[in-house]
Amino acid sequence: MKKRMVVLMASAAMMMLSGMTVSASENLDNVVDTSYGKVQGINSTDEGYENVVQFKGVPYAAPPVGDLRWKAPVDHEKWDDILVCDTNREMPMQELGFVEPSGTDFHNNTAPEMSEDCLYLNISTTEENLTGDEKKPVYVWFHGGGLTVGHTYSAEGNLDAFAENDVIAVSVEQRLGVFGYLSLPQLSEEQGQSGNYGLMDQIKALEWIKENIANFGGDPENITVGGQSGGTMKAMSMIASPQMDVDVDKLILESGLKYVGAFQSQEDAEKNGTAYLEDLGLSADISMEELRAMDGEELLKSASEHYPGSMNQDDLYIAYPSIQEAINEGVFDDVSILSGTNMGEAKYLATATADDFYAEYKEQLGDLYDKYDFENLLKITDKTAMVTSRQLGTLGFGTQDSRNLMVNRLYGKLMAERTDGKAKNYTYLFSQITPESITEIGTDRSAAEQWAWHSSEQFYAFNSMRDGVPASRNWRDWDYELAEKMNQYWVNFITNGDPNGEGLAQWPEADENMGYIDFGAGITVHSEPLAPLEELMGEFTQQYFQFPTQEQE
Repeated sequence: MKKRMVVLMASAAMMMLSGMTVSASENLDNVVDTSYGKVQGINSTDEGYENVVQFKGVPYAAPPVGDLRWKAPVDHEKWDDILVCDTNREMPMQELGFVEPSGTDFHNNTAPEMSEDCLYLNISTTEENLTGDEKKPVYVWFHGGGLTVGHTYSAEGNLDAFAENDVIAVSVEQRLGVFGYLSLPQLSEEQGQSGNYGLMDQIKALEWIKENIANFGGDPENITVGGQSGGTMKAMSMIASPQMDVDVDKLILESGLKYVGAFQSQEDAEKNGTAYLEDLGLSADISMEELRAMDGEELLKSASEHYPGSMNQDDLYIAYPSIQEAINEGVFDDVSILSGTNMGEAKYLATATADDFYAEYKEQLGDLYDKYDFENLLKITDKTAMVTSRQLGTLGFGTQDSRNLMVNRLYGKLMAERTDGKAKNYTYLFSQITPESITEIGTDRSAAEQWAWHSSEQFYAFNSMRDGVPASRNWRDWDYELAEKMNQYWVNFITNGDPNGEGLAQWPEADENMGYIDFGAGITVHSEPLAPLEELMGEFTQQYFQFPTQEQE
């Protein structure tokens, strides 16, 4: 996206604050008061979105550098003049690798500059909402990339369509990898526990948003948190944290619902951190003074099997051994969730022949294989074995909780029964294939290889596709139409907890009927009684992921 050049008529000398431009200016367009000082945004230059005002790189905490490395975030120093927020900040420290198709589509295989000074967020609103009295719903987004890579301003994460639809949209950077999740005995001795600094950043960001978002047109009492892939772990862990004191009653989880979500113990996290120091060639008992004095890039070695990138149960920020335990304890009973997965992104049994298919599924399904007469339930040939197994991995036989559609459907049923319908859940399957060029056939970007590839739904949910963005995709009429519809579903859910609205196919709740919607070559609604194969998938998923039965609830 082109960046608009903003001319500031300065009446005082420019000064630099933590690498940010602050000026006393006669231009007061798009200026907003925050708890740290005034910030100024710029209008979008995207065609049709010129009314959207973007605030890029708004600080929500002090730079976590020097003595603040591996400490809880603290307030930023205040400034007197206007902080001009017209430029994306450096991404958090990481070793950002590229895999296709996202390497080209999201990043153009180019990594931005990086810095430990990374505690910033981006806000998209509109001119009307900056000045109006009616406060609009707020959507806070956390990017994917596990807990080790990623940033907020790649192409798919454009917030403008949300803003144009009267949602105040916010994306948040936080510490990642070794800077966000290193745990060591030395740190625990210093602080009482260690690790989870990235999670601390997230909570600090939500506190800043709660305090300041009304000045951007947002309703601090109507905040939805969302994320994709690793971002869903960030979102769910925030809700489960005892330190989270900002009310959030809606989540959007794209690939997906981390139903199991096990955390390391503090002891295991410290052992892993110590092993990582040794991988770096450092002494296990190096002092924190020495570690904090090291150059940040010297601490990056993401190829190490001990590279920090997981939260741990520190009994302060993480009190449960898993997300599942928090769910069982009722932590999510007041939270409505929109969640789903993409066709073909799940783990599946790689079965090259029909014989392999039946043998592998007989082992995986155990007693359920004969109970459901699997060999007659599914008629497979050598030609169809692999593709059918990949479909089944997504639909209900996958062993990764966040990429198994049936996990989302069963969770909806569980919560509908437990909360008597108070917590509403909506499940989607994304099966749309992004457009393919002739030169991609036979490559790792091909439709035959990728299907509805992991994270591709973001172009549609954000309605962030543009003509020539990304340059690698020639979007079709249906892509644009589907993006508008999906974004409207998301906006409706963010607004009032129900994705349905005028002009949209009725999205059924994932309640006792376990309904869902399929976004693909068309939009298909599923609320019919379960087919025998779905019943088998439901029973397998319930057993494998240890969903409670009605007797256990």
